[in-house]
Amino acid sequence: MSNVTFDAFGWIHLVWVVAGLLALGVYGVWQRRRALRLFASLRLLEHIAPPTGWFRPLLRLGLVTLCLLTTTAAIMGPRWGESQEKVVKRGIDVLVLLDVSRSMLARDIAPNRLERAKLSIRDDLLPALAGDRIGLIAFAGVAALKCPLTSDYGFFRLALDEVSTGSSPRGGTLIGDAIRKASKCFDDQLDTHRVVLLITDGEDQESYPEEAARALWQEQKIPVVCVALGDERDGARIPADAAGQKFVEHGGQTVWSKADFGQLRRIADISDLRAFIPVGTRDFNLGEIYRSRIVPAIRYRELVGSEQVQQPSQYHRFAVLALVLLAIDSFLREGRLGRAQLQLVIRRRRVA
Repeated sequence: MSNVTFDAFGWIHLVWVVAGLLALGVYGVWQRRRALRLFASLRLLEHIAPPTGWFRPLLRLGLVTLCLLTTTAAIMGPRWGESQEKVVKRGIDVLVLLDVSRSMLARDIAPNRLERAKLSIRDDLLPALAGDRIGLIAFAGVAALKCPLTSDYGFFRLALDEVSTGSSPRGGTLIGDAIRKASKCFDDQLDTHRVVLLITDGEDQESYPEEAARALWQEQKIPVVCVALGDERDGARIPADAAGQKFVEHGGQTVWSKADFGQLRRIADISDLRAFIPVGTRDFNLGEIYRSRIVPAIRYRELVGSEQVQQPSQYHRFAVLALVLLAIDSFLREGRLGRAQLQLVIRRRRVA
């Protein structure tokens, strides 16, 4: 429990909402007792209402508060420990090379090239993997392994969400270095089909990516699938601030980022797979690309096995506890006044 992480730690602020509801609940219990004392005498209350002590209302209020707190914990997605999980695999390892250079901030694809790529990886590609392992390398002037090959998609999402243009300590776009980095991230001891999925606008700066892709194919038989983003003809300006009101300039001139599809096409053609996907500025679905261009080209058979998962999601523990607390609270609910009791109260007050 010492190494606890969360999928969405920002939901911790719901605790303040729960605290406010707790304060309102205590005030409500006090107001209810006060209203009952004004409505009838203590002797009469014994016949028309359940016991009016503090214990039962505060116990119910405590149960509801704990239920809300455990629900908040479940929403935050806590992770810790390790576990063995059953997985069905096709024996395919996909290593994503994601360009995080500043040119990927160009907005010729909404909201920008980088965020659109991350969205498609998370929402389209991951559901299509069906147990296949995936890893992530973010690159610009330096290539960095952000997530080793894993079938724990929750852990991969955490790594993907943290990727930004600040993920590389140096600017530029060195595709060749990223491919050479990828060649060292596969486990040669495992009998798997290996694929590199390169997502970039292709503005390489003399890192010799074609030579790197050729060496990867000749030595390890790993193809590079190239997904080319951006406007190849006119290009797009690169925002210099978060608001997008200013743009990157060089020598007093606004810099326009144009995608380089020619080199990416040559990289993809090196392997037998020849998978070059010129997305450009159109909408795209990496899951469909994976299912239609990669999986059919690989001879595989589904294997059922187990895998050691580091820091598995533990949200279900808190969700179950919240349901248990809610069930206990339902058994402690106070009954309503019966019609006969209510008529008795009205008659006695008229007589008084």
